[in-house]
Amino acid sequence: MAAVIDSETRRKANLRSLQRLDSNIVDLAITATHVVLYEFSNSKRTWEKKNIEGSLFITKRSDSPRFKLIVLNRSSNENLEVPITASFQMQVKEPYMIFRDGAASKGAEEIRGIWFHDGNERESIVSYLEQVVKSLVKIEKMEASRGMEAVEVLPPPDVKVDAGAALLATLNLGSKNTSLSLESSNEPKQSSLESSPVSRQNLVLDKKSLQLSLLSLIQDERFLDLIHAQYLKVLNARNAREQQARRENTNE
Repeated sequence: MAAVIDSETRRKANLRSLQRLDSNIVDLAITATHVVLYEFSNSKRTWEKKNIEGSLFITKRSDSPRFKLIVLNRSSNENLEVPITASFQMQVKEPYMIFRDGAASKGAEEIRGIWFHDGNERESIVSYLEQVVKSLVKIEKMEASRGMEAVEVLPPPDVKVDAGAALLATLNLGSKNTSLSLESSNEPKQSSLESSPVSRQNLVLDKKSLQLSLLSLIQDERFLDLIHAQYLKVLNARNAREQQARRENTNE
């Protein structure tokens, strides 16, 4: 039991440290105890050890990129931060996980290798990253092919109705007191979706269109802000009810 508590305490401490480095980090997906960074020198045709080593973390973020590889450096204040995108490339060549870092300084694509103290941890990290990249590639392909498939779902360009608002209105999320609106505060408000030239009949979604629309919404920061605000509202209301119940029980 103590080992579980210590592990969770350590995880929370690592998460706090990473959030100081990147405030958009929301969770830790997977970690490795100790790694060392190497970089391939094209001129010397050899691997060169860099002054970066420490614990490795694959983090989840609230903003794009949704995943990031981070090595908290024990040797200096220079950490390794690599965004995980659909274009991320890697392969395993004992004892390294080799990857291409297109986001390197000056835009030069560098070939880097990460040495893992624990081979099992390397396998776990590689397996997780492969799943993440596959999912990101699939999302990119779906968005690329969305054009003609989504044309019947989305209103014409001259109609100023947000696709996300249309979808949410169709799903009728929440009650009158808790419903979400994607209208900007700087835009004229409409009393209802029916005030738009787009009728609800045009908003009937098949399974594929619904999936594409949801993927689009997930990448809309305004939508995520609203969802998060609604989440906090519900959480605060629940806490208030619990506090009120405790006060009533105390008075009794």
